[in-house]
Parts: sequence; structure tokens; C-alpha cells
Amino acid sequence: MKKNANRVIDFRYAPDINQTCIGFADDYYKTIVREDGSLNYLWEGDRNQFVDGTIPACEKRVLNLQEGNLGFKYRYLPRFYHRDTLTEKRQDFGDPRAAVVITREEYQGTSFQWTTFAHRDKNGARMDIILFRMEAKPGFGHAKSSVYLQELGEASDPPETVRPISSAYALPVGTPRIPAPIALYTPIYRGKSPLEKLVLQEGDVWEGAFGLVYHGTVDPEAFTLEYAEKALEAACEYWREIRPFRNAFHIPDPQIQGMLDACGRNILQAREIVEDICEFHVGPTIYRGLWVVDGYYFGECAYMMGRDEEGFQCLQAVLKRVKPDGSIRILPDHHKETAVALSTIVRQCELRNDDDRLREMWPVMLRGMEHLRRMRDDSFKLGKDYPAYGLFQPSFGDGGIYGPEPEYTTPMNVILGLSDAYRAGKRLKLPRYEEFGVFAQELMARMRECIERDRGTTPEGIPYVPLSMAENESYKPQTGCATIARVAFHGEFEPDDRIVTDLLRLIDACDDREGIPECTGWRSDQSIYTYSSVRFAQLLLQAGQREKAADYLYAFANHASASRVWREEQPVRETHSAEICGDMPHNWASVEFIRLVRNLVVLETFTGVELLPGLPEEWLPRAGDSLVLEKTPTRFGKLSLELSVRGKGGYLLSVAREDGNQQPQYLGLHWAGKAVLDGGELEKSNGKYLLPLEEKQVCIELF
Repeated sequence: MKKNANRVIDFRYAPDINQTCIGFADDYYKTIVREDGSLNYLWEGDRNQFVDGTIPACEKRVLNLQEGNLGFKYRYLPRFYHRDTLTEKRQDFGDPRAAVVITREEYQGTSFQWTTFAHRDKNGARMDIILFRMEAKPGFGHAKSSVYLQELGEASDPPETVRPISSAYALPVGTPRIPAPIALYTPIYRGKSPLEKLVLQEGDVWEGAFGLVYHGTVDPEAFTLEYAEKALEAACEYWREIRPFRNAFHIPDPQIQGMLDACGRNILQAREIVEDICEFHVGPTIYRGLWVVDGYYFGECAYMMGRDEEGFQCLQAVLKRVKPDGSIRILPDHHKETAVALSTIVRQCELRNDDDRLREMWPVMLRGMEHLRRMRDDSFKLGKDYPAYGLFQPSFGDGGIYGPEPEYTTPMNVILGLSDAYRAGKRLKLPRYEEFGVFAQELMARMRECIERDRGTTPEGIPYVPLSMAENESYKPQTGCATIARVAFHGEFEPDDRIVTDLLRLIDACDDREGIPECTGWRSDQSIYTYSSVRFAQLLLQAGQREKAADYLYAFANHASASRVWREEQPVRETHSAEICGDMPHNWASVEFIRLVRNLVVLETFTGVELLPGLPEEWLPRAGDSLVLEKTPTRFGKLSLELSVRGKGGYLLSVAREDGNQQPQYLGLHWAGKAVLDGGELEKSNGKYLLPLEEKQVCIELF
């Protein structure tokens, strides 16, 4: 793909089916607003869009897309009774920081819009509110009408129809998990027609509100239009004050900043408090839960958002899953989880600069290693004809690889986890740290033997590593290859390793239609596994392809909906495919967006820190609008950076860092022009300027 000269976020590849969560931070009630403006809740966890290897078998797993409910038992859509012809429909989301959805419908004779948001009153009652406004256009004439909530839920056990005949409706109770709401309705019809006649005439404006009460009670007589309007003001104020980023994280490109603000909010909306611990959940429906692999990145992102203690609780949540056999796991057959947990422990302690905590958890890590070794030994029992002999028993690969089957994602992640533990143990001289390194080397040697045996070539002549050793006609050469990007970015393959260079050629060959690679995940035909593109971008950045890394970021953003959330997997827009997969909002995508933006500005290596390694031209500051990262975490301590306009021309780069328990060997600045400190140009090495390590705070002039 060629460099994108016009980086604009216009959501050109937004999925047709959109889901936006309007719940509060840590909210138990994950109400979803769809692209049609309907409120959807009580998602039934035994349902998925298609038969999917990520979900355990059950009777009601397959969902007919034509049904339109996408697994939600209750759906409500504002409608009016009179007849008219729809000419335009759109949604607005306003301030990216706020979870407020405005749906507008234009008809030949009617304008109809409604605003949807969450509300919690001073007594703790939790409800969703719909504020509506309907106007009869010039030439409308007159017609009997009313506004009501249409029921779009399942035919079995539906709630009673909500009709405007009184101020409160008690709906049947749903499952014990989330009850059906109490629906409140307050019509305020403003205009020439009196309420009792319900006749809409040209020029009339009717306004009103619905309330769906999930928890607690609300006095129906108190639920007025004024109540609802004040609740909207309170909701907007709540979101202005929530501050997902506790420290400054500002990018001068307002498109990117809006995405960041929404990503931070989305992460908090999906999160939940479980047994007094913050659990960062991927989404509000199919992925509503804790996941070990995803949790590594959620925890790291929490630190980047300045939420250190909440990030550490992410680790605590993972450690609650330690089993008597030493494994740390949640999903059956997801054997890599123990190794990813080892990486999580190391990374969390690095970001906290807390070696004592790492020493405390070292016995847990040793038991985890012993469990992984026993699993490796189990592969020997399957005989030398078993494709993953000397690696692991059949496993659930994830990321596009089904299973259980012999595959490569498990050994790759195990090698990474062992290597992370080895590096940490060696630095602190912890007992038996050498065993982690020896085990990692054994697995790497055997895995490379298998890779040479299995390496394939695309019809275009590009070599590739198939991530599964099993025969599966649905797999493509790029299926599941985001795993290679992950482990390579974290240091297990050098940039010039054939595995990496072949991968970069492979993704470049399949990213032309929509700017990011196709068919890298669960759907192997005409499909975009959206957030895998950001993991490829991290690898591109590390490989020095900074422009392409930035292009992937913007293209990834253009696959979000206008509410700035992503579906895990969606069809290529120019095709007739309707296949979708996974949750929406899918907040691992939000996490990866934040991580890539941070790394384009501040990127860690094992030995130092790269400053501005992938800074796009669009992010250069303007007068009064600086680029700022405040106390962004690294394994070498927290670092603050500000890039601002210099009064006499050029820019000023201020860098301040706090001491960590590791010291960097270098601080490298990537800048194409001249970098001056105290009147003298900085020394340059390997294409980057070197900042003095003895200075904790410097201000550099850039020309």
C-alpha cells in the first residue's frame, strides 16, 4: 500500500450494524443503542452471529441475521403512528467524551429525532432515558398520531406493548440476571393540537420522554419532560468530569484526540467491579468477561491512561485464576494463557517499577513454568508423527485459529512469556531463572524446525508461516498472523528475521482495498479483522516503517462507527457479504488505538526509549495547541513530554523523566531536522539524536 497523503478520519468503512454502549463507567447495565436508534438490552450469552469456534457448543448458538435482534431479548424503538415516507436517517454522537446518541429521521412531512442516554438519580435509581421531538413540516395538513416504543424483541415471552395511555407501565420480569425495566412515558405535546385529541397538525412540535428503569424506583409523577432534560444535562456533566485519562494525553490532531477520548470512555464503560476488583472487559455482550490474553494489554493501557491502581487490579483479577496445578487460565484448551500471565506479571511490575512485587510473585511464576513444561512433555506422548511433537498438545489458538489443534500461536506466546520471566529473573538474580531461558530456547529450536517443515508460499510467491498445523480449508496464509506481530514486537523475533520480513510482505499484499489487511481473523473471505491492523502497525513502527504505521492507524479509525467504536470483524464494504463476528464495542480495539498513539510518540525498547519514532506530520503542534504526554509509563520510570511551537520558528521539545528501578542505556530522538540543546547540536547515532542521560529534564530546540 502506498503512503496515504490525506489522513482523514471520516468513518468511511464503518460497519452497517453499529452498537454503541450508553452505560456509565463500571455500569452493570450495558444498554446498547443500535444504528436504527433502538435500545437493546439483556443480551443472551448463548447466542452468536454464526457458529463460532470461540464459543462453547450450545443449542441456541446460531442466530438468524434476518431476525435483526443480534441476541438481545428486549429491544425498543421510538415510532409514531401516522403515515409518512422516510427520506433520510442519521445518528450524531456529539462530544466524543460523552455516551449520548442522537438519532434523526427525516420524512416527507415529519421531522423526528430522539436522544438516548443513561441516568442515575440521587437515590441510586438507574434508568435509560429517551427524549424525543417530532415536528410536522409545512404542508403536512393533519393526522391522528402518537409516539410509542415499538417492541423488536423475541416473539417468545415479549414485554407488553408500551402505549401512551398512562404515566407508568410495569413490564414482565425477565431473567434473574437483568430484569425487564419499568417503562415510564411522559408525552408533552406542544402546538395547536390538545393532548386528548392526539391530532398532529402542520407546524406542531410534540416533545416527550420515555424512561426505562432497571434498578430502584422513580416516581411516575416526578418523571416529567423537565426531569428528563435535567437528566441529560447531568449525564453530559458526568462525562465531562469522568476524565478517562488522569494525566494529560493530548494530540494536536483533533480527529485523533476525539478517538482517544472515546476510546478511554469505552474502556471504562465495559469495565466492571467484580468482588471489589476492577475487571477490564472487552465488550458488553459476547466478550463481557475477563480474558487473560486481552488483559495484558488492558492493564498496560490503564497505566498509559494514568490509572495505575486500576491497572494493577487487572493483574489481581488474572491471579485469582491461579489453579492448583500451577496454570493461570480461564478458557479450556487456551494453553497459552499461563504464559501470557507470566508476561503480565513482569510487565505490570515494570510499569509500577516494583521489583519487590515481582519477587513476591516469583513462586507463582515458577509453578507456571512447571505447568507449561508438563504440557510440553504431554506432546511427547502423542508420538513423533504428531505435528506439534515437542511443542504442545492440541490447543485453542484464538485470533482466527480454532481448535483444539496443533498450532503455532501457543508455542509463540509461551516462548514470549518464558523470555519475559527469564529477563526479569536474570536482572534480579532470582532462583532458577536460568530454567525459563533454557525452556524458551528448547521451544524456539523445535518451533523453528516445524516452521521450516510447514512454511508455505502464496500464489504471488510470498513465503509465510501457517499459524495452524491442521488441515482447514477456511484458513488463509494470513489467518491468525497477528500473533507473529505480537511476539515479534515484544522481542522474540529480530526485525530482520525471515519470519518478520515475510509477514510484512504478506500483510502488504492484502491491505489495498481498505488500507488494512484482510482475512487475518475468524472470517476467511471478504472480511476485516479490524484491530489486528494495529498490532501490525506496532511491528511496522518497530521496523522503521513509520509512515505506514501511521496510515494503518488512520485506516483502522475509519473502520470504526461514527460513535468511535469497533466491531471485532466485519465484511469488506464493496462486497455483498454480511458476515460479522465478535463484540461491538470491542474494546481491545480501543486499547490498541491508545497504545499505538502512545508508541508513535514514546516507544520503549528493552534498553532505552525512542522519542517521536513515528510522529505523523499531522500531529505537529500549532500555536496554542501542544502535543503532551504526562507521566507516561515505561520500564525506566515515568516520562513526560511536551512538543510545542517555538516563538522564533521551529519547535520546543521538553522532556522530563522520573527515576525507575531500571536505567535506560539511551534516550533517542527521531527528528529529520536539527536538534539543539544549550546552543549545541545533539550527537546523532544510528539515525537518531541522543539525549544526555544524566539530565532528568531537558528542553530541546527543533528546526
